[in-house]
Amino acid sequence: MSSWMLVLLVLTSSTALALALARLVYLLHMLQLEEYDTRRFVQWILLHIDRLAANPMLDLLGFLGVAVLLLRPESGPSIVIACSLSMAVGLVGLAWERRLRTRSPVKKGLVMTPRARRLLACAATLTVAACLAAFAGQERLRLAVALLMPAMAPLVLVVSRTIMEPLEASIRDWYVRDARQTLNRFSPTVVGITGSYGKTSTKFFVAHLLESRYRVLMTPESYNTAMGICRVIRGQLGPEHEVFIVELAENEKGGFEHLLSLAPCSLSIVTSVGLQHLEEFGSEAVIRRVMKGFVNMPASGPIVILNGDDPVLAEIETVPGKRLLRASAAGSLACDLHAEGVVMGAEGLSFDIVTSHDERFGCHTTLLGRHNVENILLAVTVARELGVSWSAIQDGIATLQAPPHRLQAMAGSGGVRIIDDAFNSNPAGFAMAMEVLAAFPSRRVLVTPGLVSLGDVEDVENVRAGKRAAKAADVVILVGPKKTRSVREGLLSAGFPEASILSARSLEEVTGLMQSLLAPGDTVMFENDLPDTYNE
Repeated sequence: MSSWMLVLLVLTSSTALALALARLVYLLHMLQLEEYDTRRFVQWILLHIDRLAANPMLDLLGFLGVAVLLLRPESGPSIVIACSLSMAVGLVGLAWERRLRTRSPVKKGLVMTPRARRLLACAATLTVAACLAAFAGQERLRLAVALLMPAMAPLVLVVSRTIMEPLEASIRDWYVRDARQTLNRFSPTVVGITGSYGKTSTKFFVAHLLESRYRVLMTPESYNTAMGICRVIRGQLGPEHEVFIVELAENEKGGFEHLLSLAPCSLSIVTSVGLQHLEEFGSEAVIRRVMKGFVNMPASGPIVILNGDDPVLAEIETVPGKRLLRASAAGSLACDLHAEGVVMGAEGLSFDIVTSHDERFGCHTTLLGRHNVENILLAVTVARELGVSWSAIQDGIATLQAPPHRLQAMAGSGGVRIIDDAFNSNPAGFAMAMEVLAAFPSRRVLVTPGLVSLGDVEDVENVRAGKRAAKAADVVILVGPKKTRSVREGLLSAGFPEASILSARSLEEVTGLMQSLLAPGDTVMFENDLPDTYNE
């Protein structure tokens, strides 16, 4: 091989390798957002071919280069053409990737955890090994690998995920064993909280009400998987903590059995049974069965507190060896606690808590949303079971704060009121949010990408969401023109003016629209801010 040909091959391979590595980093970010679930990641790849780090048209150039080599394998000009195409793929692809990242800043960036580093190292090793192996072969093989390397990045990452799984499983098992030992050593009272929705808000409320009497640790934000819980136990739990409040999500292999074997509960709460994450469970019947199964598990605790207004939970009458307590925001007299005189407005909630012994306690909170009465009553039931006085509970309710991104009211610039309800909306939550939005005076602007993870009923639920939004908002900004078609359909079918429906492809575009749209006194609600995997 001539020296100039060798230089050309080295340059070709280097640019292709650089682009392949850049793609691996981008794809690792998407895999992390999909919680390292291979099936969901492959689905994302198939649905978002146009979202790869470089324009897929560049991959066509690579395939054309391979075709040139196959048709004219011994031709010097064909090798030059193939090399030129490959370098074009690499250089233009890298420039495209940089431009894409600059124009579309991510909401949640790639977190280089030890697992992410191990996976990236494996994928990069496979990529470099393929490149080196190709160099030991003929020029055609070298060029073919260089041309196709960037396009093969998704497959390389999936293969790396498969290779690394045995190691990751052993690491997870070690973390779980160590967390169990730590929890057993300190022996706090464990309060577990699960449900289709309302888990995080109820967790925050329980922690706040108990802090008047106990030293409390809770899992932060939405840490509700085994590894998240392990991280909190191993990194934060200490002998000073008397109560450990843990959020539990049945959305991983092993489900509640695995989570409860890690953190068996002294008492637990089930907030609701609904359509949330229908894609993961497959059917509403499975969700119902899973939530009922949680109540029956010995490790869910001798005391289980149920939302008395949930029709599925109402079907659970008795469980051998357990005390079932119920709280009702709808005023059911059959429950241990119920609310009466609920008044909701733009300034918060007022209501009375009435016990089964006809004791009555007046309460007020600045929290928004009638559904928060349910969450508060569940938290109050825990507080009473753990001996917190009624006066401390009333003071605690008065000082409750909304968890981040859950009907969190704040002052925006220019006299605009912002309601941040961006976290993971579901049909029931969307309906409640629209009730809140409708309570505000002046012009009301809704920003939403619609509802997701609802399987076959997703389009139907988004049409319903659009109809609800039509009654609450004056202007609706739909984020993602493709995925919000059903929401638009619902808006228009409810008689909402088409001129008041705006579309944007990202939150950055939303910001640009609102700069010229908003006026002092307006209220803007952000409902369900989807992760970067949903960007169009």
